[in-house]
Amino acid sequence: MFSEKEKLRKIIDLGVEMSGFRDVDMLLERILTLARRFVNAEAGSIYIKEDNRLKFSYTQNEVMQSKLPPGKKLPFSTFSIPVNNESISGYVAFTGEMLNIPDVYKLSGSTPYSFDRGYDDISGYRTQSVLTFPLKTSRGDILGVLQLINAKDKKGRVKPFAKDD
Repeated sequence: MFSEKEKLRKIIDLGVEMSGFRDVDMLLERILTLARRFVNAEAGSIYIKEDNRLKFSYTQNEVMQSKLPPGKKLPFSTFSIPVNNESISGYVAFTGEMLNIPDVYKLSGSTPYSFDRGYDDISGYRTQSVLTFPLKTSRGDILGVLQLINAKDKKGRVKPFAKDD
């Protein structure tokens, strides 16, 4: 885990590093990698907003990656979801608010959004803690959503994300 001073330094370093990227795909992969390291998350995704939908564009998952032969990348299909209150990512893009959910399988019935267990069922992966926040321009326009999955403690056990994450 990083101290507050180390986190600030990493953010400044990322700003400098970002100015050198000419390839948007490489830049977004790098942002996802560093965001995961920042909060010690085992997985994450970036959704890009196109019209009124979120396109699932970038994904990383250490647990699933470890099951593949060396040099192979995770296969994932590009799909999109509507920007609305029904899904976690759609809700974040719709409202512009961050969500920090300790366990997506224990969402109360009063939340307008829900968790789709389909990927977990197909892959055998278990999503638990989720930190999802909007990616905004300096004017506040939503460009997409960054979702981090399964924060880990020092022993590698899944835990909720901290408030300051």
